[in-house]
Amino acid sequence: MSTAPTTPPTDQPGARRRMGWRILLVVSLTLNLLVLGLVIGAKWGDHRDHGFDARGPNRGAIRDLGFAPMAGALDRKDRREIGKALRAQSGSFAENRRALEAEFQSMLSALRADPFDAGALLAVMDGQAERLRQRGDLARTALVDRIERMSAEERRAFADRVEKSVRKRAP
Repeated sequence: MSTAPTTPPTDQPGARRRMGWRILLVVSLTLNLLVLGLVIGAKWGDHRDHGFDARGPNRGAIRDLGFAPMAGALDRKDRREIGKALRAQSGSFAENRRALEAEFQSMLSALRADPFDAGALLAVMDGQAERLRQRGDLARTALVDRIERMSAEERRAFADRVEKSVRKRAP
């Protein structure tokens, strides 16, 4: 009789459950790190030089999509105008929150499905990525439209502020 431990075959139901828990753990860890990064960025990001209102209604619409240097270089009026354009094109916060909640429920269903269907989870994640891509496209378009309406002098001053913002953050 052998005393060596045996490993269970991967096609058993217990192995599938463990794989589901691993995926859930990875998704949870990723979301936690994302939130931590946002909190740290918000805490130590220096927006005071640009009149950024951290409590304002449009605080994350542009910044969170990777436009931080440009968003910080915009004045308050421009940020509000861009925020209004985004809301007009992509719906209200409540509408977007309902869609996010539905996607979250779909993700939970895919994670809890037995047998686990990786394709279903991937489809939900692809939908989330597409929503972010569309939101980014809208933000870029709104930003470029606003810049297009600037005078040459305003645009040069804006470029100077963007450059200052990037240089300030560079290591």
